[in-house]
Amino acid sequence: MTRPRLMKMLGCDYLLPTWYPAPLVTGLAILDQARRLVSRAPVAPPMPDLHAATIVIAKPDHFGDLVQATALFRALRDRLPDARLVLVHGSWASEVGAWLVAHDYVHELVTYDAAWLQSSERSWPARLRMERETRASAASRLRALRADVYLDIRCTSPSTIDLAIDSAVPVRVGFGLRGRSWEYHARIAYLPQASLGQNWLHALDVLGLPAATYRGPVLPEAAPLSPDAPIIVQPGSRNTVKEAPFALWEALLPQLAERAPVMLVGSASDRARFAPLRALIPAHRLHDAMGATSFGQLVTLTGRARAAVGVESMVAHLAIGHARPTVVLNNPDASGIVAFPDDLASLSFVDMSLDPQHAAAAALAHLDRCFT
Repeated sequence: MTRPRLMKMLGCDYLLPTWYPAPLVTGLAILDQARRLVSRAPVAPPMPDLHAATIVIAKPDHFGDLVQATALFRALRDRLPDARLVLVHGSWASEVGAWLVAHDYVHELVTYDAAWLQSSERSWPARLRMERETRASAASRLRALRADVYLDIRCTSPSTIDLAIDSAVPVRVGFGLRGRSWEYHARIAYLPQASLGQNWLHALDVLGLPAATYRGPVLPEAAPLSPDAPIIVQPGSRNTVKEAPFALWEALLPQLAERAPVMLVGSASDRARFAPLRALIPAHRLHDAMGATSFGQLVTLTGRARAAVGVESMVAHLAIGHARPTVVLNNPDASGIVAFPDDLASLSFVDMSLDPQHAAAAALAHLDRCFT
C-alpha cells in the first residue's frame, strides 16, 4: 500500500498524496515558486515562553482526523499544563470539538469552514461565501485572544495560512507542503514513511518540547470488558470508495457472530443503506446502534467492545485508542494506511480486493490471534 511522498522543486518540498494527480501538484508547485520570487519571507520572531501561552491548533478536518489529533492535544496538555489550547475546526465536527473541550483536551473552539472540506452537496459559490465569513469571524476571535503561537497541522490543501496571517498571531508554524512555506516562521518536519499522527507530533520538536511517539488516539480510560462484550462493526464511510462489498460482509458477519455478539454502528443514512446486513446476523447476537449514538456514546461503546471491524473510518481509530484488536477493511486504491500507527500488533489491514472468502478468513485469523 502506497503512502504520500514528497516532491522537491527548487529546494521546496510539496506533498503528493496518493489521491491527488501528480500534474495538479506540479502545477501548484510552479505557481507557488512564481509567487515566492516576488514575496518577502517574514522575519522569524523568537519563540515565546509557552508555559502560559495561548496556542492555536488549526485542524479544520473531519471526525477521524480530530480523533487522531488527540495524541497531540494530550501531549501539549501534559507538557504545558498552564497553556491555553484553542482548536480551529470545521462546523461539521462541532460535536467532536465539544467532546474535546468537555474532556480537557483543548480549552476553546473556533470555527473555520474551509471551502474544499465542506459538503459536496453545497454549490461552490455557497462554499466560498461560507469560507470567507467563517475566516473573518475566526480571525477576529483569535486576535481578541492574543494568541502566541499558531500551529497549522494540515498537510494538504487547504492549509490555513491565510487565517494565520489574518489572525496576527506572532509565531506561525506549519508544514508548508502545499505552498507558501516562506510565510511560516518555522516548519514542521514531514516524514513520508511516518503516520499522520506521528508527523503531527513533530510539532513538539519545533516548539522545543519533549518528543512523543504516535501509538494511536489518546482516549479516556475504558471500563473493564464484560464476558458478553461485542465486536463493533462500522460498514459505512463518508467516502463510499472505502466501503466493502456485500459479499465480504456476507462471508464475515455470520462468523463474527459465532465469536461474540455483533454491534453495528454508523449514521442514520447507514441504517437504511446497510439494512441487508442485519439479516446476516442471528437476532439474538445483533445489537443495531446505527443512527442511534452520539460521538461521546460511540467513544464509550468502542471502549466496551471486544474488537472492531470496519472501513478506514472513525471506529477503527477509536478501537486503536482503546487498545482493542482492530481489522481495517482496506481498499488499496483509496489507501488510508498513513492515518494509522505503524507496527501495531493489534491492527490488521485486509485487502478488500481479495476473494471475499479469503478476505473474511484473513480478518478472522487476526482476531483469533488477538483473542488467544
